[in-house]
Amino acid sequence: MKRKNLKAEDLAREICRQEKIGYETVHFLAEALLCRYAKGSGLALKGPNNMSKEMIAKEKQRIRRRYIEIIGGIRHFTNEEYENFIWDVVRCRWFMDKADMILDSIEEMVDGKVTTTPYNPRQEGENKLQGKQLKTILRLAFLNGENQIMSKQEICSEMEISEATFNRRYPVAVVLFGILMWIYANRREQEDINAGIVDRPPYYKEKEGVC
Repeated sequence: MKRKNLKAEDLAREICRQEKIGYETVHFLAEALLCRYAKGSGLALKGPNNMSKEMIAKEKQRIRRRYIEIIGGIRHFTNEEYENFIWDVVRCRWFMDKADMILDSIEEMVDGKVTTTPYNPRQEGENKLQGKQLKTILRLAFLNGENQIMSKQEICSEMEISEATFNRRYPVAVVLFGILMWIYANRREQEDINAGIVDRPPYYKEKEGVC
């Protein structure tokens, strides 16, 4: 989807509307995932490192399908089941690669480009390059590695933005991360189903054409 001059929040809400998933639902579930990942990010380095390519592919398929079912509300998950799912994600060595891909997607979708330079508050300012701001907030709040996660106050100081700006940007960043990850998971699921790599779940017809 191209941004077509939509503000970041309007874009996030429009994507959720098109995917028929509640904005607040995506925010709640994605924030829980990101918060737990931030707290346990060091565990990714402690997970199994001798998995074969086949084992990694199976792990990705299993986690991808559970994420689709959770975010899409396809079946009810208890709090314990969702906690167990998040724990599985935290232990995956490949999750950060997918997260980086989604961060770039957010920046490109909102700003129309992906930059390779760090966020510079003197150049970007409070209202320029919203996508880069969203990407930076997510990285500093959740995805910067073990013992490098910042608080709201630290992020505002680092980015030279007001708390009001942070409070506007933060939920939008979380929702875009969650919904774009869901769209990506759906696309990969559809590719694997079409290739006969994974079975076709009973609900697949209802979700066909979403991604």
